[in-house]
Amino acid sequence: MTLFVLKAIASSSNSWVQVRRYIEEKEGITLPKATLSRLIEKMEKLSIVKDYRFLDPIYKEASFRL
Repeated sequence: MTLFVLKAIASSSNSWVQVRRYIEEKEGITLPKATLSRLIEKMEKLSIVKDYRFLDPIYKEASFRL
């Protein structure tokens, strides 16, 4: 599931709603709201993203290639 969240953020989804919509429409997966929130929070704690932006451009590039 983390891969889908990373892919959504790399594709310029810059809010929780946009990330969820991207995952549902592009990937055809419905994530529970709590799961999505937990995944985003975990990525922020790991300093991968902040405010729906990658902190390191290498992560963004890698996420495009997933």
